Order: sequence, then C-alpha cells, then structure tokens
Amino acid sequence: MADYIYKRQSIDDLVPGMVLGKMIVTSDGKIFLNEGAVLTLRTIQTLQLWGFRSVDIREECTTTQQTISENEQLGELPVADLAVQQPDDFSADQQAQSEPAIVEEAEIPLNVPDEFASHYNNAVQVLKKHLGKVRFIKDDFNGDEIRRMVTMDIIPLIDDHSVTDCLQMMPHEEDYLYHHSVDVGIIAGCLSFWMGRNYHEIEETILGALLHDIGKALIPLKVLNKPGSLTDEEMHLVRFHSLRGYKFLKQYGDFSQSVLLCALQHHERIDGSGYPMAVKGDKIHPYAKLIAIADVFDAMTSLRSYGKRATPYEAVEIMKREMVGKLDYEICSVFLDKLSQRFVGDIVQLSNGQRGEVVFLNPHDCTRPIVRTRDGEFVDLDKLRELSINKMLHS
Repeated sequence: MADYIYKRQSIDDLVPGMVLGKMIVTSDGKIFLNEGAVLTLRTIQTLQLWGFRSVDIREECTTTQQTISENEQLGELPVADLAVQQPDDFSADQQAQSEPAIVEEAEIPLNVPDEFASHYNNAVQVLKKHLGKVRFIKDDFNGDEIRRMVTMDIIPLIDDHSVTDCLQMMPHEEDYLYHHSVDVGIIAGCLSFWMGRNYHEIEETILGALLHDIGKALIPLKVLNKPGSLTDEEMHLVRFHSLRGYKFLKQYGDFSQSVLLCALQHHERIDGSGYPMAVKGDKIHPYAKLIAIADVFDAMTSLRSYGKRATPYEAVEIMKREMVGKLDYEICSVFLDKLSQRFVGDIVQLSNGQRGEVVFLNPHDCTRPIVRTRDGEFVDLDKLRELSINKMLHS
C-alpha cells in the first residue's frame, strides 16, 4: 500500500495533475470530488468559482522522502521568478511579412467543434468591443469583462488536446488584430499549462497575451491594415506599439505589473536585438518571454487578408533555425515538443502535389515526418530532402 504526504494547498497554487487528498462534499451533502481525484484546469476553475480558498492534496511518498522530515516533504512548489527580463529584433510582424509560404484555404471541409467555436468567437467579440473603442474613447476602457472572458472562454479551451488544431481551422481574414490576440491568449495559456504554471500564473499570462497588442489599436487603421511594405515613418509607428500599449494600460487600466510588461516586452529578445528597449534575457518578464513564442508562431501560421501563411511544420522549422538565442530556449523547447506531438494524423500536401497522412514523426526533426500517400506509398521526408510539406489540408 502506497504511503502519501498530505498538504493544504492554496487554490491559487494548484496545478493541473495534482491529486486530491481529502473528499470534497457540497453544502447539501453530495460528493463533488473523491479523494484521489486528479485535478484539471476546469476542476480548479470550478473550485475557485465556488469560493474555495484551499484544499488538501496528496503526493505519493518515495523511499527517499520517507527518510526526511515532513516539513521538507511539504516544501512549496517552485514558482517562476517574476523578475523583469528581455528579447530581440526578429519580430512576429517581420516574420509574417517574410512570406515563408503561401497556403490556400483547405480543400477538405474543416469542422471546428461547436463548443470551441462558441468560446473562441465570444472571446473575439469581447476584445473587439473593448479594443475597438480604445482609438476613440481612451478613458472608458474597462478590463473587467476581459478578465471574465479569460475565465469563461479561454481557460476551458487550454487543456483540450485539439486546441492548436482548431486554431488552424478558424478564419482570420477580417479583424485580424482581435483574432490574433485571442489566438495568442489561447496558445500562451496552453504553453503555461504545459510548463506546469499554477492557476493564477496561467490566468495572468492569458490576460497579458490578450492585451499584448493593445498598442496596435492606437495605430491608424490605414497603417495597421496596409498589405504592402511600410514606410520608415509607418514602421516606426508599428515598432513602438508595445510602448504605447504599456503606457495606455498603465494610465487607463487596472492591471498588474506583470500584465503591463507583457504589452511592453513581447517583442524583446534574449540577445537584446528586440524592441522597444533592447533589453536582454534576465530583464525580460517570464510571461513576456512565453507570449513572444505564441506571438511569433501565430503570426506565421495565421491566414491574413493578403494570404501569406506558413504551415505549422514550416513555422516550427523556422523557429528552430532562426530563433536560437532570441527566444527562451526552455519555453520554446516545451512548445515545439508539445506542438509536434499533435502532428500525427494531419492530412497534408507535399511540394510535389501528393497528398497523404502524417503517420510517424522523425525523432530528430519533427518537421520531416513519414507521410502515407493516398496510394499507400510511405514517403520519408527525412530521406527525401527535396520534398517538404507545403499545405495543411486537415488537422
């Protein structure tokens, strides 16, 4: 019989995967959760909404742990250092304009689950409502509804294994700013979850991600939506949207410093080549480092009105090749590893026009998997280097 360590844990410090140490019973005597239940993000969210401040969790005691004191066994879980940190010059906006690939809309019908579409579209509308009026009525900005949207519409999506696939299927041609902000919020939430962050940190990261581009709402629409090359003056406006967003949230919002730094630092890079302050690694906030990865990936893989889009395979290859030293290595490694695990089963088109299903990932390079074509042929892209995946047909 296993021995367990029991510990009282604050709701804000709960992490998905923890095991409940004591049964939770509702006020009318019904069992809500039994001892031994594994906590999920949705369970933690429900406990928080019901007003729980703490619960008992249990951990299996190892042989080594049995020889040390209970106080040592019950030590606090590590929490990420929240000191300000820094980034680079390789921006998501520049990458999106570098045309890594041109991908047409999928020819196979793409069905987004109704629940996902409902949460996603509601989140877009909430951002459109509040960010859309920032350009005209600055002193009327209220983040309360956005905070509620994080809880009601974003959190329920991030522990869904198909969420990144669903994002690939959502249209982004119109209202790109709002769609991109929601995408980055969801991806950042997933990545925080994969990194083992606690519930409060996940919420704050998502909020910072949703508002990371609020400075773009202050840029003239003719510049923001310009499909061609920007003039030097226009580029200056775009590059300083992060500073303008930071100042706006500080003046008109009621947000933590962590959220403000997400707006300020999401274009900074580890090697100091980013903007607007050109700060380096340990000066960049951990949330901003994480959001930078989500921002770059979504900018490359989203379909904009002018049709430039990279496949997830191309995006991963570009991030692995060009972001070394620019994005946080640990966070980026977790993201690329988790993302690539979802590639198996994708229906894709190869650069020679053949279509097929990804059936096996190359352990050394997930962007060059084995694809089974419609006629049953197995194509090993790691060996056939002249071929590549150039279109996603279905996730």
